[in-house]
Parts: sequence; structure tokens; C-alpha cells
Amino acid sequence: MSQKQMPQPPELPFNYEVKCEIALTPDQQRIVKEKTGRDMTEIILEDEDGKLTKGMQDSAPEDFTVIAIRQAERLNQYDADYHDYLNELAKWQDEQNAPDPMDEVNDAASVAAAQIAEKLRLFFEKEAQACENAREMARFEWKKKDSPAT
Repeated sequence: MSQKQMPQPPELPFNYEVKCEIALTPDQQRIVKEKTGRDMTEIILEDEDGKLTKGMQDSAPEDFTVIAIRQAERLNQYDADYHDYLNELAKWQDEQNAPDPMDEVNDAASVAAAQIAEKLRLFFEKEAQACENAREMARFEWKKKDSPAT
């Protein structure tokens, strides 16, 4: 039976090495909640070269509302993908614990082999006892021939 590969979790969004975290205004938080159903207090942007952080004083909060909505949608999709991953993982784990149909065949073969082995053991035990009895009888008969006649 071929083993299915273990499912892997979805890749984390916004897993940047260098990032800029931007706090959302209460109004932006409300808009994001209305549009996506997600509570967000900040957005995370990649800022590898630092230009975003340096240019923050020139930015207006409204510039980031659309970005916040997009990030909320991506996070919602990530949550859905992660939920699917957990379901797949649970299914995979159940499959790992499912009995292998060959186990029943192997168990039945083991029981049959044990029964045959026991029958053979009993047979040879009786055979050995019969041989021992025959030897004893032969010794007894041999002694009768060798003993002087009275």
C-alpha cells in the first residue's frame, strides 16, 4: 500500500525578513472590517531597502487603506487554506492509523502456521514417546533372551 505524503501547511503571507509595520487608524480598521470581516490594527509591508520607512512622513493614512484591505483578503485566504490544510492533515493521520488489509491476511497466516506447528509438535512428541516405548520393549525382550534359563 503506497503511503500518501503528509500535507504541508500553506506558506505564511507577509513573512518578510525586513519589514515595515504600519498602524491603521480607527477609520481604516472600520473600513477593513466592513469590507473583509477581519479585524486588523496594522499592515506589514516589505521594506528591504528601508525606503518605505524613511518616506513615511510623506505618506497619508489613506494611502494604506487599499493595501490593508488587500492584506486582510490575503490573510482571510490564508486562514481558509490553513483550515483546509488542517482537514487534510487530519485525514492523512486517519489514513496512517487505518489498518492495513494485509495485516488480517498475515494474522490469519500466523494463526494457521501456529496451529500446524502445534499439530507437528504433538505428532513428533507422540512419535518420540512411541520410539522410547519401542526401545524399552526391545531392551526388555533382549534381556529375556540373554538371561540364563532356569
